[in-house]
Amino acid sequence: MTTNANLAPSHIFPQAWQTFKRRPWLSIGMWIVYVFFSGQGGGNGANQSDSEWDIGTEEWIWLRAILLGVLAYVLVVTIVAGPIRGGYDIAVLRLFHGDETVSFRDMFAGFSKFRNLFLTFLLYMLAILGGLILLIVPGIILLFALWPAFLLVMEDDLGPVDAMKSAWALTRGYKRKIFVLSLVGFGVVIAGILALGVGLFVAGPVIEIARMATYHELRQAANESEQPLPI
Repeated sequence: MTTNANLAPSHIFPQAWQTFKRRPWLSIGMWIVYVFFSGQGGGNGANQSDSEWDIGTEEWIWLRAILLGVLAYVLVVTIVAGPIRGGYDIAVLRLFHGDETVSFRDMFAGFSKFRNLFLTFLLYMLAILGGLILLIVPGIILLFALWPAFLLVMEDDLGPVDAMKSAWALTRGYKRKIFVLSLVGFGVVIAGILALGVGLFVAGPVIEIARMATYHELRQAANESEQPLPI
């Protein structure tokens, strides 16, 4: 017997909103940290005066400093994005399930599985980038298909490859519905931006909670199905 997940926006987003209202400040605080860590010579120089060259040199120094700062940020994000994503996802999933013991520090729980989450992040990004290179559409499909991998590492203690396989199996047959949910989420973001930008601090967390509600529905349907996820 196969059970279908209910991914209707009218079912997912009201649940997300109710969860947000129970712990709004925690939801906003974790979302801000999550967003921060998720992460992407001229030919006329011979005729310049000394003063012009001095200005150019100063600008170049600032440019190099900015570039080094950006590279350092990208490096840090690449290293910690997987563990942050895993910890954040499982913390928000617990909030969705009504766990009132969730605290801000729980979003760093992914560092206990640093290696698997780091490698999962690398595989996830490589898969999406490779798909985008292949006419864009495959990358978009992989984006909607593989996002549960981080939760599967946290919940089922899977390795990176097994997590990706299980994520693909979990979302099989639901990619179009997940795409529709993403469009609704985009509309929520636009509404948040129009609300003087402040609404984004509500829209962002609500969308992420909706993602956990989606995972819950998918996982519940998979558990009730006769075909278990591959591991």
